[in-house]
Amino acid sequence: MTTAPAGAAVSGVRYTLLALLFTFLWTSAFIVVKIGLRDAPPLFLMSSRFFVAGGALLGYAAWRGRPLPARARDWWPIVLLGLLNFAGYLGFTALSLREISAGMGAVLASTNPLLLALGAAWLLGERLTVLKVAGLLVSFGGVTWIMESRLGSDNTPRGMVFAFLAVASLVAGTLVFKKIGTGHDRLVTTAGQLLTAGVVLGVPSLLWEPIGSVRWTPSYLAVQAYLIVGLSWVAMLIWFWLLAHGDATRASAYFFLNPVLGLFLGALVLGEPLRGADFAGALAVALGIWLVQRA
Repeated sequence: MTTAPAGAAVSGVRYTLLALLFTFLWTSAFIVVKIGLRDAPPLFLMSSRFFVAGGALLGYAAWRGRPLPARARDWWPIVLLGLLNFAGYLGFTALSLREISAGMGAVLASTNPLLLALGAAWLLGERLTVLKVAGLLVSFGGVTWIMESRLGSDNTPRGMVFAFLAVASLVAGTLVFKKIGTGHDRLVTTAGQLLTAGVVLGVPSLLWEPIGSVRWTPSYLAVQAYLIVGLSWVAMLIWFWLLAHGDATRASAYFFLNPVLGLFLGALVLGEPLRGADFAGALAVALGIWLVQRA
Protein backbone atom coordinates (compact mmCIF):
# COMPACT_ATOMS: atom_id res chain seq x y z
CA MET A 1 0.00 0.00 0.00
CA THR A 2 1.36 3.41 -0.84
CA THR A 3 1.48 6.36 1.48
CA ALA A 4 -0.40 9.54 0.77
CA PRO A 5 1.66 11.36 -1.82
CA ALA A 6 3.69 14.32 -0.68
CA GLY A 7 2.83 16.02 -3.95
CA ALA A 8 4.98 18.06 -6.22
CA ALA A 9 5.60 21.68 -5.35
CA VAL A 10 2.53 23.72 -6.12
CA SER A 11 1.92 27.41 -6.38
CA GLY A 12 1.46 29.06 -3.00
CA VAL A 13 -1.29 31.19 -4.48
CA ARG A 14 -3.12 28.14 -5.83
CA TYR A 15 -2.82 26.35 -2.48
CA THR A 16 -4.08 29.37 -0.57
CA LEU A 17 -7.04 30.00 -2.89
CA LEU A 18 -8.14 26.37 -2.71
CA ALA A 19 -7.72 26.40 1.08
CA LEU A 20 -9.90 29.52 1.30
CA LEU A 21 -12.55 27.95 -0.94
CA PHE A 22 -12.53 24.84 1.25
CA THR A 23 -12.86 26.99 4.37
CA PHE A 24 -15.80 28.92 2.93
CA LEU A 25 -17.63 25.72 1.97
CA TRP A 26 -16.88 24.10 5.32
CA THR A 27 -18.09 27.14 7.24
CA SER A 28 -21.28 27.44 5.23
CA ALA A 29 -22.11 23.82 6.03
CA PHE A 30 -22.81 24.63 9.68
CA ILE A 31 -25.48 27.14 8.67
CA VAL A 32 -26.93 24.82 6.03
CA VAL A 33 -27.05 21.81 8.38
CA LYS A 34 -28.83 23.93 11.00
CA ILE A 35 -31.50 24.68 8.38
CA GLY A 36 -31.74 21.02 7.36
CA LEU A 37 -32.26 19.91 10.97
CA ARG A 38 -35.61 21.74 10.96
CA ASP A 39 -36.95 19.09 8.57
CA ALA A 40 -35.02 15.90 9.40
CA PRO A 41 -33.27 14.22 12.35
CA PRO A 42 -29.45 14.52 12.32
CA LEU A 43 -28.37 10.99 11.42
CA PHE A 44 -30.92 10.72 8.62
CA LEU A 45 -29.81 14.09 7.25
CA MET A 46 -26.21 12.91 7.14
CA SER A 47 -26.67 9.27 6.07
CA SER A 48 -29.04 10.02 3.19
CA ARG A 49 -26.66 12.66 1.90
CA PHE A 50 -23.72 10.25 2.09
CA PHE A 51 -25.56 7.48 0.22
CA VAL A 52 -26.54 9.75 -2.66
CA ALA A 53 -23.18 11.53 -2.83
CA GLY A 54 -21.14 8.32 -2.57
CA GLY A 55 -23.23 6.33 -5.04
CA ALA A 56 -23.21 9.10 -7.64
CA LEU A 57 -19.48 9.74 -7.24
CA LEU A 58 -18.63 6.03 -7.52
CA GLY A 59 -20.79 5.76 -10.64
CA TYR A 60 -19.02 8.76 -12.14
CA ALA A 61 -15.61 7.29 -11.31
CA ALA A 62 -16.56 3.98 -12.97
CA TRP A 63 -17.91 5.82 -16.03
CA ARG A 64 -14.59 7.67 -16.33
CA GLY A 65 -12.74 4.36 -16.15
CA ARG A 66 -11.13 4.99 -12.77
CA PRO A 67 -9.81 1.69 -11.35
CA LEU A 68 -11.63 0.21 -8.34
CA PRO A 69 -9.82 -1.72 -5.59
CA ALA A 70 -9.61 -5.33 -6.78
CA ARG A 71 -9.34 -7.12 -3.43
CA ALA A 72 -11.48 -6.89 -0.31
CA ARG A 73 -8.46 -6.01 1.83
CA ASP A 74 -7.74 -3.02 -0.41
CA TRP A 75 -10.98 -1.45 0.79
CA TRP A 76 -10.15 -1.44 4.51
CA PRO A 77 -8.21 1.86 4.59
CA ILE A 78 -11.03 3.49 2.63
CA VAL A 79 -13.58 2.12 5.11
CA LEU A 80 -11.47 3.32 8.05
CA LEU A 81 -11.20 6.81 6.56
CA GLY A 82 -14.95 6.83 5.96
CA LEU A 83 -15.58 5.98 9.60
CA LEU A 84 -13.34 8.82 10.78
CA ASN A 85 -13.71 11.62 8.21
CA PHE A 86 -17.42 11.28 7.50
CA ALA A 87 -19.32 9.04 9.93
CA GLY A 88 -17.40 10.15 13.01
CA TYR A 89 -16.71 13.78 12.28
CA LEU A 90 -19.92 14.82 10.55
CA GLY A 91 -22.14 12.43 12.51
CA PHE A 92 -20.98 13.77 15.88
CA THR A 93 -21.09 17.33 14.54
CA ALA A 94 -24.74 16.96 13.53
CA LEU A 95 -25.57 15.52 16.97
CA SER A 96 -23.74 18.34 18.77
CA LEU A 97 -25.42 21.19 16.88
CA ARG A 98 -28.67 20.57 18.74
CA GLU A 99 -27.05 20.81 22.17
CA ILE A 100 -24.36 23.52 22.10
CA SER A 101 -24.18 27.13 20.99
CA ALA A 102 -22.49 28.13 17.76
CA GLY A 103 -19.81 29.95 19.77
CA MET A 104 -18.94 26.93 21.87
CA GLY A 105 -18.93 24.75 18.76
CA ALA A 106 -16.51 27.15 17.06
CA VAL A 107 -14.08 27.16 19.98
CA LEU A 108 -14.12 23.36 20.29
CA ALA A 109 -13.73 22.93 16.53
CA SER A 110 -10.72 25.23 16.61
CA THR A 111 -8.83 22.73 18.75
CA ASN A 112 -8.47 20.67 15.55
CA PRO A 113 -5.23 22.33 14.33
CA LEU A 114 -3.73 22.18 17.83
CA LEU A 115 -4.43 18.46 18.27
CA LEU A 116 -3.38 17.72 14.71
CA ALA A 117 -0.07 19.56 15.11
CA LEU A 118 0.78 17.38 18.11
CA GLY A 119 -0.32 14.20 16.35
CA ALA A 120 1.54 15.08 13.14
CA ALA A 121 4.75 15.75 15.06
CA TRP A 122 4.45 12.41 16.85
CA LEU A 123 3.17 10.13 14.07
CA LEU A 124 4.23 11.84 10.84
CA GLY A 125 7.50 13.43 11.89
CA GLU A 126 6.37 16.94 10.95
CA ARG A 127 8.54 19.61 12.56
CA LEU A 128 6.79 21.52 15.32
CA THR A 129 8.80 24.73 15.07
CA VAL A 130 8.56 27.75 17.35
CA LEU A 131 7.01 29.77 14.51
CA LYS A 132 4.40 27.09 13.84
CA VAL A 133 3.46 26.81 17.52
CA ALA A 134 3.25 30.60 17.81
CA GLY A 135 0.97 30.79 14.79
CA LEU A 136 -1.35 28.09 16.11
CA LEU A 137 -1.62 29.76 19.52
CA VAL A 138 -2.19 33.23 18.05
CA SER A 139 -4.99 31.92 15.83
CA PHE A 140 -6.60 29.97 18.66
CA GLY A 141 -6.39 33.06 20.84
CA GLY A 142 -8.11 35.07 18.11
CA VAL A 143 -10.95 32.56 17.87
CA THR A 144 -11.39 32.49 21.65
CA TRP A 145 -11.38 36.31 21.77
CA ILE A 146 -14.09 36.52 19.12
CA MET A 147 -16.28 33.82 20.65
CA GLU A 148 -15.84 34.63 24.35
CA SER A 149 -19.09 36.60 24.54
CA ARG A 150 -20.94 34.11 22.33
CA LEU A 151 -20.33 30.90 24.26
CA GLY A 152 -23.87 30.95 25.62
CA SER A 153 -25.28 29.18 28.66
CA ASP A 154 -27.28 26.48 26.90
CA ASN A 155 -24.39 24.08 26.28
CA THR A 156 -25.02 20.55 27.52
CA PRO A 157 -22.14 18.28 28.61
CA ARG A 158 -23.31 15.67 26.10
CA GLY A 159 -23.24 18.22 23.28
CA MET A 160 -19.69 19.25 24.18
CA VAL A 161 -18.60 15.61 24.23
CA PHE A 162 -20.14 15.10 20.78
CA ALA A 163 -18.30 18.18 19.49
CA PHE A 164 -14.97 16.97 20.86
CA LEU A 165 -15.49 13.48 19.45
CA ALA A 166 -16.16 15.10 16.07
CA VAL A 167 -12.84 16.95 16.24
CA ALA A 168 -10.98 13.84 17.39
CA SER A 169 -12.45 11.83 14.50
CA LEU A 170 -11.33 14.33 11.86
CA VAL A 171 -7.86 14.63 13.41
CA ALA A 172 -7.51 10.83 13.39
CA GLY A 173 -8.78 10.63 9.80
CA THR A 174 -6.27 13.23 8.67
CA LEU A 175 -3.39 11.42 10.36
CA VAL A 176 -4.44 8.07 8.86
CA PHE A 177 -4.66 9.59 5.37
CA LYS A 178 -1.20 11.16 5.67
CA LYS A 179 0.33 8.06 7.29
CA ILE A 180 -0.95 5.20 5.14
CA GLY A 181 -2.95 6.75 2.30
CA THR A 182 -5.07 4.37 0.27
CA GLY A 183 -3.06 3.77 -2.89
CA HIS A 184 -6.19 4.33 -4.98
CA ASP A 185 -7.82 6.98 -7.13
CA ARG A 186 -9.03 9.99 -5.13
CA LEU A 187 -12.55 9.91 -6.58
CA VAL A 188 -12.94 6.22 -5.72
CA THR A 189 -11.47 6.80 -2.26
CA THR A 190 -13.88 9.65 -1.51
CA ALA A 191 -16.87 7.69 -2.85
CA GLY A 192 -15.98 4.67 -0.72
CA GLN A 193 -15.70 6.83 2.38
CA LEU A 194 -19.10 8.41 1.73
CA LEU A 195 -20.81 5.05 1.25
CA THR A 196 -19.18 3.68 4.40
CA ALA A 197 -20.49 6.63 6.39
CA GLY A 198 -23.92 6.22 4.84
CA VAL A 199 -24.15 2.64 6.12
CA VAL A 200 -22.70 3.40 9.56
CA LEU A 201 -25.04 6.33 10.22
CA GLY A 202 -27.99 4.90 8.29
CA VAL A 203 -28.45 1.84 10.52
CA PRO A 204 -28.90 3.75 13.82
CA SER A 205 -31.01 6.32 11.99
CA LEU A 206 -33.45 3.64 10.83
CA LEU A 207 -33.48 2.01 14.27
CA TRP A 208 -33.86 5.02 16.53
CA GLU A 209 -34.83 8.16 14.64
CA PRO A 210 -38.41 9.15 13.70
CA ILE A 211 -37.96 8.77 9.94
CA GLY A 212 -41.65 9.42 9.39
CA SER A 213 -41.16 12.96 10.66
CA VAL A 214 -38.89 13.93 7.75
CA ARG A 215 -40.41 16.80 5.77
CA TRP A 216 -39.38 16.82 2.10
CA THR A 217 -39.73 20.57 1.73
CA PRO A 218 -38.05 22.62 -1.03
CA SER A 219 -35.76 23.99 1.67
CA TYR A 220 -34.71 20.50 2.75
CA LEU A 221 -34.05 19.37 -0.83
CA ALA A 222 -31.96 22.51 -1.42
CA VAL A 223 -29.98 21.76 1.73
CA GLN A 224 -29.28 18.21 0.58
CA ALA A 225 -28.23 19.38 -2.89
CA TYR A 226 -25.81 21.90 -1.39
CA LEU A 227 -24.35 19.41 1.08
CA ILE A 228 -23.88 16.75 -1.61
CA VAL A 229 -22.27 18.96 -4.25
CA GLY A 230 -20.58 21.63 -2.16
CA LEU A 231 -19.42 19.57 0.79
CA SER A 232 -19.30 15.86 -0.02
CA TRP A 233 -17.79 16.39 -3.46
CA VAL A 234 -16.07 19.73 -3.88
CA ALA A 235 -14.93 20.46 -0.32
CA MET A 236 -13.71 16.94 0.48
CA LEU A 237 -11.84 16.54 -2.80
CA ILE A 238 -10.14 19.89 -2.13
CA TRP A 239 -9.30 18.78 1.43
CA PHE A 240 -7.61 15.59 0.27
CA TRP A 241 -5.74 17.60 -2.38
CA LEU A 242 -4.49 20.02 0.31
CA LEU A 243 -3.27 17.10 2.42
CA ALA A 244 -1.52 15.55 -0.58
CA HIS A 245 0.30 18.80 -1.40
CA GLY A 246 1.29 20.07 2.03
CA ASP A 247 1.81 18.96 5.60
CA ALA A 248 -1.17 18.24 7.82
CA THR A 249 -0.60 21.17 10.19
CA ARG A 250 -0.35 23.65 7.34
CA ALA A 251 -3.64 22.46 5.85
CA SER A 252 -5.54 22.28 9.14
CA ALA A 253 -4.54 25.80 10.20
CA TYR A 254 -7.23 27.12 7.86
CA PHE A 255 -9.86 25.61 10.19
CA PHE A 256 -9.23 28.65 12.40
CA LEU A 257 -11.00 30.71 9.75
CA ASN A 258 -14.26 28.80 10.16
CA PRO A 259 -15.67 30.79 13.10
CA VAL A 260 -14.46 34.07 11.59
CA LEU A 261 -16.16 33.41 8.27
CA GLY A 262 -19.19 32.13 10.16
CA LEU A 263 -19.58 35.49 11.90
CA PHE A 264 -19.30 37.47 8.69
CA LEU A 265 -21.67 35.14 6.86
CA GLY A 266 -24.11 35.49 9.74
CA ALA A 267 -23.89 39.27 9.51
CA LEU A 268 -24.32 39.22 5.73
CA VAL A 269 -27.10 36.64 5.48
CA LEU A 270 -28.88 36.89 8.83
CA GLY A 271 -28.11 40.47 9.84
CA GLU A 272 -26.33 39.40 13.02
CA PRO A 273 -24.33 42.21 14.70
CA LEU A 274 -20.54 42.46 14.59
CA ARG A 275 -18.33 44.08 17.26
CA GLY A 276 -15.12 46.02 16.84
CA ALA A 277 -13.37 43.28 18.80
CA ASP A 278 -14.40 40.79 16.12
CA PHE A 279 -12.16 42.50 13.59
CA ALA A 280 -9.21 42.44 16.00
CA GLY A 281 -9.77 38.73 16.56
CA ALA A 282 -10.02 38.12 12.82
CA LEU A 283 -6.68 39.86 12.30
CA ALA A 284 -5.12 37.64 14.98
CA VAL A 285 -6.48 34.54 13.25
CA ALA A 286 -5.11 35.70 9.89
CA LEU A 287 -1.71 36.48 11.43
CA GLY A 288 -1.54 33.07 13.06
CA ILE A 289 -2.38 31.26 9.83
CA TRP A 290 0.25 33.30 7.99
CA LEU A 291 2.86 32.31 10.59
CA VAL A 292 1.98 28.62 10.21
CA GLN A 293 2.29 28.83 6.42
CA ARG A 294 5.68 30.51 6.80
CA ALA A 295 7.00 27.94 9.27
